[in-house]
Amino acid sequence: MELFQLRSFQAVAQTGNLTRAAEALHLSQSALSVQIRNLEDELGVELFTRQAKGMRLTPAGETLLPHAGEILEKSAEMGRAAVHLRGEVGGSLNIGLNTDPTFLRLNRVIRAVTTALPRVSLTFCISQTLTTEGMLRRGEMDMGFAFGTSFPADVTVVELATTPVSVVVPAHLAQDPSALDWRRIAAMPWVWTTCQCPFHLLCRERMDEAGVQPNTVTEAVDENIVKELALGGLGVTLLRKAEALDVARQGAGIIWEPGELQVPLSLTWLARRDGDRLITSAAAQIAAIWRKNGEDAD
Repeated sequence: MELFQLRSFQAVAQTGNLTRAAEALHLSQSALSVQIRNLEDELGVELFTRQAKGMRLTPAGETLLPHAGEILEKSAEMGRAAVHLRGEVGGSLNIGLNTDPTFLRLNRVIRAVTTALPRVSLTFCISQTLTTEGMLRRGEMDMGFAFGTSFPADVTVVELATTPVSVVVPAHLAQDPSALDWRRIAAMPWVWTTCQCPFHLLCRERMDEAGVQPNTVTEAVDENIVKELALGGLGVTLLRKAEALDVARQGAGIIWEPGELQVPLSLTWLARRDGDRLITSAAAQIAAIWRKNGEDAD
């Protein structure tokens, strides 16, 4: 089997769709389909079931996918080791973006890393704080931005900045903002998310201190979806302050300030790569952007 076949296998598994995977790999859909069929023939098992809505991993595919990721990671490690032996810092670095690229200063990141490390090529993928650890372990990204610092000991976490977080109350529920407190806020309908979201862990701590529980009416994980629900007035929620101010400017809600609410923004990677100059050199450039510019956005 060839590495390009394993990359194709991984891409289709990640997207669940031949068309999107082919676009990501810069292949035609027919060429990608042939690669998958050839890999299945060589392995003697079906990796996917073809459905009208896309491609779904078979049990065999689910079993073999982590092995493909390990092989690709070992191949990348070999390439990085060769670069290191030549005394250079180079290679491909895939970075996970957990929120708005402008907030993450993506343009500055690209300029800083590619200027300081001209032999490094950057790619980016969409991630979430909740999926960061798994994506790192599966080799789907080399490093990733994440909110919070609560990661296992074998994940290196570099805190870049603190991110102000705001409670956004739908305008139609906030006739008297001065009368709001945690008891009244908790009783309102809430757009909540999973219990591991750093924003909501922070909010849960404040509610626990007040002895109240949120009246959850709907749940969402993606930040853009949460903001859209806030704009629609579906319930109280938490947003980065810049996003909360935008909701307020549009007249869809008011910002309730119960005191300082902040969540760290961090850069993460697997600790076993702490000695990898590709990781540490790029991380140093990214961290320098935040040290130099404080909390300004692009």
